[in-house]
Amino acid sequence: MFYSLNMETLSELYFATSGIRGKANTLISPELGLRVGRAVSKWVKSQFSKKLYVYVGFDNRRNSHTIASTIVAGLSSSGIDAKLFAKPVPTPLVIYATAKSDAKAGLMVTGSHLPRDENGIILFDQHGSYFKGVLEDSNEPPVEWDDLGVIQNVTYEIQEYQNYLKKLSQELKISATQWDVLLDPVHGPMKSHLEYILKPIVHNLIQFNWKDDDRFSGRLSEPTPKNLKKTSKAVVVSKCDIGIATDMDGDRVIFILPDGKVVSGDYIGAILAMKYWEEFPDLPVVVPINTSAVIEYMADKYNGKFEYCKVGPPSIIGKMRELNAKYGFEETGKYFFSDYAIWPDSSISVLVLISYLQKRSKSLKEIIDSMPELYASKTKVPADRAYGAEIMKLVEEMIPRQFDNITKINSLDGLRVNFDDKSWLLIRPSGTEDYVRVFSEHHIEEKNSELNEIGRRMVTKAIASL
Repeated sequence: MFYSLNMETLSELYFATSGIRGKANTLISPELGLRVGRAVSKWVKSQFSKKLYVYVGFDNRRNSHTIASTIVAGLSSSGIDAKLFAKPVPTPLVIYATAKSDAKAGLMVTGSHLPRDENGIILFDQHGSYFKGVLEDSNEPPVEWDDLGVIQNVTYEIQEYQNYLKKLSQELKISATQWDVLLDPVHGPMKSHLEYILKPIVHNLIQFNWKDDDRFSGRLSEPTPKNLKKTSKAVVVSKCDIGIATDMDGDRVIFILPDGKVVSGDYIGAILAMKYWEEFPDLPVVVPINTSAVIEYMADKYNGKFEYCKVGPPSIIGKMRELNAKYGFEETGKYFFSDYAIWPDSSISVLVLISYLQKRSKSLKEIIDSMPELYASKTKVPADRAYGAEIMKLVEEMIPRQFDNITKINSLDGLRVNFDDKSWLLIRPSGTEDYVRVFSEHHIEEKNSELNEIGRRMVTKAIASL
């Protein structure tokens, strides 16, 4: 999630769960890029006194290079050195370069999973953690000309990142397969890195939505079942053993079965949880509060532990560090591995999954078929964010009167109501839009629809009573 406001009227920059987002070249404008560069310079100077440089990367959306250039201008004019990637790169590469160096921060210009006419700016600290919070605008005067930050176009880090992926593939003891694999990077820059790691492993790699195209001619960026219809059909027609689809900036990845079924990130997350429960039985897996109950089913089966956290990568990463956890995930297709990269990286996720499948000597479909089939819904009710707390208070009062089979109500992030049949309902105000979101899940499809409708009715009634 991102935070979106009219930035021109503010003196502070608000970074939400994954930065700032908005319409390309209007909100996410060259002027905003300059402000961000100067604000980040002020932030870096307040924390460090030497080796002050920042990595800046961009994806291949239409105005990403422009915004990255103005961010670099803001950094340099404030006396901070900038290392600018010379061509579009995936977000995980920028985080990797930042965390593995003496850089004090990293900035990525990317719309990630957003529509083609939107863009965003994400900030990472020196450890690769997503920055969430407020940066004050800089009111400092420009530095003298001989104190300007040095701007360096970098390329070595790209090869270093690929060397790391190759080494990881070897450490995971991945062997060559006879798989035919379809890879859909949605015209994004992660394609070359996924191709690099997959070509030595698979029998045949089929390229899909491959050409650089900032108009997303093949599909929209977010790898959802709706957006992956053509990709799924191509997996079936090509008789592939597996399909792999990412978003534009390559931090999330979704897998497709040979029959064209798109596998939820919750299920892939639970499969990889099995791996970590087997290897580290005393450590919990970290998941956000909106995670499917499939993790609970599999935890019961494998005697595993899991811990809920708030929604979003900053919360997942923070909770993993707090608990010294090895692994966490979210249903969007983001997987976090503290031993490899605690930030989401589709290339690393692909390698870890392939390694586990080889260890189990089973196909992804065989494992999925052994897991419970659950039905989930995600809906939303229009609601002014300013009244979010009042709405949730009223909903909380309604819940005990509405249900009689509640096992637990979790108020960590919104209200998650767990029931005795492992179904659940989550009502949570959006932090970025004027909506209250309603999540539900049940092992019976009709019951899930009913549960979600009850949630929407409670929210609607609460709004009407204000």
